[in-house]
Amino acid sequence: MYEVMTVLITFVASVVLTHVFIRVLDGRGVVAESNDRSMHAGQTATGGGLPLIAAALAGTVALWPLAQVHAYLLPVAALLAIVSFYDDLKPVSRLLRFGTHLLAAISCVASIHYAQFIFQGWLPLWLDRAVAVFALVWFINLFNFMDGIDGIAGVETVFIASGFAIVIAAAGATSPLTGLALAMAGAAGGFLFWNWHPARIFLGDVGSVPLGFLCGALMIWLAVQHSLSAALILPLYFVADATITILMRLRRGEKIWEPHRSHFYQRSARAVGSHAVVVRRVAICNAVLVALAVLALSMPVTAFVLAVVCVGGLLAWMEIASGTALPSEAEAA
Repeated sequence: MYEVMTVLITFVASVVLTHVFIRVLDGRGVVAESNDRSMHAGQTATGGGLPLIAAALAGTVALWPLAQVHAYLLPVAALLAIVSFYDDLKPVSRLLRFGTHLLAAISCVASIHYAQFIFQGWLPLWLDRAVAVFALVWFINLFNFMDGIDGIAGVETVFIASGFAIVIAAAGATSPLTGLALAMAGAAGGFLFWNWHPARIFLGDVGSVPLGFLCGALMIWLAVQHSLSAALILPLYFVADATITILMRLRRGEKIWEPHRSHFYQRSARAVGSHAVVVRRVAICNAVLVALAVLALSMPVTAFVLAVVCVGGLLAWMEIASGTALPSEAEAA
C-alpha cells in the first residue's frame, strides 16, 4: 500500500509542478526550436525534466528512509540536472558535460561494495568496475539520444523504474532503492500527462540526462543484488535502438556527434505519421520485458533470449514501417 501511495503522490506532484512550470515558461523564450534532430514543428517549451526530477527526488527523501547509497546517487543526480539545465539554456562545453557524466558513473559504481561484482564474477574486479563505468556513461548519453519523440523517454522511465521494483518484489527481497524507483515511475507518469503527443513541454537535457543516470544506476544495483539478466532486459529496447543506430551511422561514415533523425523510432514515427502509435508499441514491448525480467530470476538465459526476440520484433516493425529507404534518404523525404 505504501508503494502505491508513493507512486500516486509523486504522480500528482509531477502533474502539478509541470503545469506550474509550463505557466512560468510561457512567453519567456525557454523553448526547443525545430532542428535537424527534432521531430516537432515550431516552438515547444522545454526543461520539463526539472519538475519531474524535483518530484522524484523530493518524494524519495520525504517518503522513504535514506541509505548510504543515496549519498552517492541523489546529489550527483541533482548536479547532473543543474549542469544539464544550463546546457538547455546555453550549450556548455563538451568537457564539462562529459566530465559530469563520468563523475556520475564513477560515483554510482563506487556505491557498490568492493566484495560485490556487477557482472556476477565473469570479470576481474578492476575490469568489472571499468566496464560498468563505461556502460553507465553510454547509457546516460543514449537515454538523451532516445528522447526524440513525444512520450518515449517518459514511458521508458516508467517501465525501467517500476520494473526494478517489481523484480525486487518478485524476488521476495528488499532494496534501499525501491523508494527511488517508485518515485521515478510516478513522477515520469505525471510528466507524461503533459508530454504525450502532442506535447505541451519537452524533457530537455535537464530531464533525460539525470533520468538516464538514475535508470542506469537502478540496473547496476539490480545486477549486483539479484540478476544481471534482468538488469540487461529492462532497458534492452533503448540500448538496442541507440547502439544499432550509432553502429549503422559509423558504417556509413557519418559524423555521429551531429544531430540526426536516424533512430528506428524516429523513422517509423515519421512514416506512420504518429508519435503515439510508436510509443504505444514501445510500451507494449517494455511491459513484456518487465515480465521477462521477472522470469530471469529463475531462467536467466531463456528470459534474455526471449527479450532479444521481443525487441528484435519491435525493431523489425519499425524498420518495415519506415520503408526500405536508408535513414539519410528518409530524412530528405
